[in-house]
Amino acid sequence: MKYWTIAAAAFALAACTPPATETEAPPPAPAVVNVPSGEYPVDPHHTTIELRVKHFGLSMYQFRMNAVSGTLNFNAEDPTQSSINVTVQTNSLDTPYGGDRDFDAELQNSEWLDAATHPTAEFTSTSVESTGPTTARVTGDLTIKGVTRPITLDVTYNASHATHPMGFPLQLIGFSAHGTINRLDYGIGANTLVPSSPEATDGVATQVELVIEAEFSRPAPAAPPVNTPAEPVN
Repeated sequence: MKYWTIAAAAFALAACTPPATETEAPPPAPAVVNVPSGEYPVDPHHTTIELRVKHFGLSMYQFRMNAVSGTLNFNAEDPTQSSINVTVQTNSLDTPYGGDRDFDAELQNSEWLDAATHPTAEFTSTSVESTGPTTARVTGDLTIKGVTRPITLDVTYNASHATHPMGFPLQLIGFSAHGTINRLDYGIGANTLVPSSPEATDGVATQVELVIEAEFSRPAPAAPPVNTPAEPVN
């Protein structure tokens, strides 16, 4: 009898206890931007543009473009008002192929990129849409082989430095970006045995992923001179 009395009291207490309310998660902290607004050239030594494409359904074959230049017009107060223009030299295509063929030159030729006629590919942003404290969608025009099509990149702001961490007089800002294009849109149709299938197993897929790691840098302004009081004149 004592057991049932205790159980009943516990049940009554539980019934009278209001349900626990879920606490709302705090809003994400805003991005910390340590550099001012202005123009920031691409740092070509710390910027990579990698491309990935399904190779006969076997793997995501990867290669990169090595010669990149351009400028970021960064708005520190309102990053959605920023813009970017990037140029890539198409004859800088670099594959990991180590056989007896000059595979890089083959992909640079007229059947693929036609680097002799179209030596550059270009991207110019047209809008920036914020998607989070450190993320955005950047839409722009991508031109390859003289054909221009819109593309949207998912971009993440990584960090910025008012002065290089190793003490160099540079201001730095860095981003990661990802996007996808259909190479057929740009007249690159080689080895597409089943054009209707982006994941074709009997050819090279039409969908090409872009994986971008970009750094921008510019000289930091010189520190103002320190005014020291003049020696008193005796």
